[in-house]
Amino acid sequence: MIQGFFRQKNGDNCLFILYVCSEKEKEKMEILSLSTEIVLLLIFGLVFSVTYLLLPRIRKTTLKFDLYDTPDHRSSHKEIVPTFGGVAFFICIILVLFFIQYMDTDGITVSMLVACTITFFVGLKDDFQNLSPKVKFFGQILSVGMILSHPEFQISSFHGFLGIQEIPLLASIGLSAFLFLGFINAFNLIDGIDGHASIVGIVISVTFGLIFYKLEMFFYLAICVVLVSTLFAFLRFNFSNRQKIFMGDTGSLVIGLVLGALAMRLLSLGFEPFSSIAITRTEIPLLLLGVLIIPALDISRVIFIRLVRKKSIFSPDRNHIHHVLIDAGLSHMQASILIGIVNAIIIASSYFALKYFDLIYAVLFFNILVIALVLSFFILNRSIANRRTKVYIRAILFRLKRVFSKSKDSLQEERLAFNQKLKKIGILFF
Repeated sequence: MIQGFFRQKNGDNCLFILYVCSEKEKEKMEILSLSTEIVLLLIFGLVFSVTYLLLPRIRKTTLKFDLYDTPDHRSSHKEIVPTFGGVAFFICIILVLFFIQYMDTDGITVSMLVACTITFFVGLKDDFQNLSPKVKFFGQILSVGMILSHPEFQISSFHGFLGIQEIPLLASIGLSAFLFLGFINAFNLIDGIDGHASIVGIVISVTFGLIFYKLEMFFYLAICVVLVSTLFAFLRFNFSNRQKIFMGDTGSLVIGLVLGALAMRLLSLGFEPFSSIAITRTEIPLLLLGVLIIPALDISRVIFIRLVRKKSIFSPDRNHIHHVLIDAGLSHMQASILIGIVNAIIIASSYFALKYFDLIYAVLFFNILVIALVLSFFILNRSIANRRTKVYIRAILFRLKRVFSKSKDSLQEERLAFNQKLKKIGILFF
């Protein structure tokens, strides 16, 4: 911890002093290391306060100029709601990045500032007037390019995961950009009901923060603290009935960019740093997949459904996980909290499976969790298209049953009895 602090602040000369310091100097270093923790607490308190004070003023301004979200057939709300809550996120992130750049050992601060600014204005324009997917994607490519111009954020090796070691430069950049852009858009897509993106963002940020704390990477830990603090403050207004405000694309794109950058930094690390978190470097991709499971599963599921129905992957619909839960009768708060709890359980389960079992068993356990999650959402889904799918599956299962059974009942009686059994356990019914 002290080594990282001195290297961040003063460079290689102070790193040399660290090795020859006396006992008195070590005591001074402990005091300095404590100040890092105090700085993190101050960041949390100040960011929370700034966000809490800014959001009502942003809301008032957006209402004054008629800048609000008008509900349509896909919306989960019925009244007009001010947007642009992400402006507060952007202000807090930019200010903190400027003041904590002395902690930055990777020289990423300027690129992060530029990338956040590009993403912010893309989201701002989209909140003012819907941008085409191509324009938004081009802005995201510029932002991601700024971050990936630093080798510290490129996946140059799989470190034995899936039996793969070093990968070529072009493949490294392509894979890194694909994953980065995928996460930004996945996080943007889950912002569909009150609290969903915020709670998932908090869960992911807390997890990343704990990892960066154990790795003694305090610059990135400070960024995690900013995200947790500003999202907590935002929840107060996002769940409010009288002072409700949405983060909009302005917020979801910026938060997605920052979380994506943090994920890429972890994926790019080598073997040595991970000894402090009791799992190997080879197991990190699986752990991060557990952390990012909600956005990853949601975007994969939605794209698959759109492709099956021969629609554009950019076409809007109500097939997201949060839509399924809302249509099943849950409130916005209940659905968001449930998703957050499920995400946290999967993260904890993935970590302990990797820590106490071999990788092959951990992968098997993780796959079982994902299959259970997918089946749960399928059972809860009450959309018309999903009902047709359930009827079709019931018909197939009934035919299979008749092949292996020797019932003397009539076809109609047998079908009725079969359906009653399924209905009792709530499977394939609506």
